[in-house]
Amino acid sequence: MQISGQTSQISKSPTKDRFVRASLDLIRSTLTLFARGFFKEVDGERYSVVLPEALFSPWRVDADFRRTYDRIAPHTLVDIYRCYELWQLVDQLAPRGGHILEVGVWRGGTGCLLASLAQVINNDVEVFLCDTFKGIVKAGEHDGYKAGELADTSKEVVEALASELGLRNVRILEGIFPEETAHLIEAGEFGLCHIDVDVYQSARDAAEWVWPRLQVGGVIVFDDYGFAKSGGVARYVDSLAGRNGLIRLHNLNGHGLIIKTSAGALPGEADMAKSAAR
Repeated sequence: MQISGQTSQISKSPTKDRFVRASLDLIRSTLTLFARGFFKEVDGERYSVVLPEALFSPWRVDADFRRTYDRIAPHTLVDIYRCYELWQLVDQLAPRGGHILEVGVWRGGTGCLLASLAQVINNDVEVFLCDTFKGIVKAGEHDGYKAGELADTSKEVVEALASELGLRNVRILEGIFPEETAHLIEAGEFGLCHIDVDVYQSARDAAEWVWPRLQVGGVIVFDDYGFAKSGGVARYVDSLAGRNGLIRLHNLNGHGLIIKTSAGALPGEADMAKSAAR
C-alpha cells in the first residue's frame, strides 16, 4: 500500500505527462529539421536538438554566480548552462588545492569565471589561461573549423577583463599549447582542466599533457564535445570510454567530462587499437 501511494504521488497526471512529452518531441523534431537545414555539418544520425524535460535551474538563484556571469558574459560564447557547471566544479575542486588550466581562452570569459571563484575559495590555486589569440590551430580535414577562425581577440582583452574583476591568480600564456607555452608552467598538480579548442588534435594534445599532472579525482572538461562542428573532439573523448583509470560522462549541456579515478597513463588511440586487436 505504501509503495502504491508513493507511485501515485510521483505521477498524479499521466495524461498531462504524455502531453508534455509529445509536445517537446514535436518541438525537438521541428528544431532539428531547422538545424540540419541551417548547419550543413549536422550529422542527422548522431545529432539533434536537445531539450531535456528537467526544470531544475539552480543558476537562477545563485547570486554569486549570476553576479560574476553577468560581467564575463560578453567575453564568452559558452552558454549559462556550461558556465554554471564550470562554476560548480571549481567550488568542489578548488578546496583540494589543485591548480586550474584552461586551453582555448578566446576573450577570457570562462577563464576569468573560473579564476573569480577559485580566488575566493583558495588563494593558493593558480589559473593558467593558454591561447594563441590568433584563432584555431591544428584544424584537420575532419574538423568543422578552419585554421584561424575565432581570431577576434587578444591577450590584452583578457588582461583587461582579469584586471576589471580584480583577479590576482591568473597567468596568461600566449602561444600554441603545449608546444610553445607548457614549459612556462611550474605549478604542481591540477584539479581542473577546461579544454575549449574546437578541434581534435588540440584537444588531444592538451589532455595528454595535463593527465599525468591531474589529481586523482580531478576533471577534464571538453567544452566542444556535444557540438556539430566539433565532431573531432567527440571522437577523441569517446575513444577514452571504458578505459581503466577514468570515467567519461556526456552532459546534455554539451560538455564531455573525464574524471580521473586512479593514477596511470592516458591511453592514446594507437594503444586502444592494439588492445582491441588482441
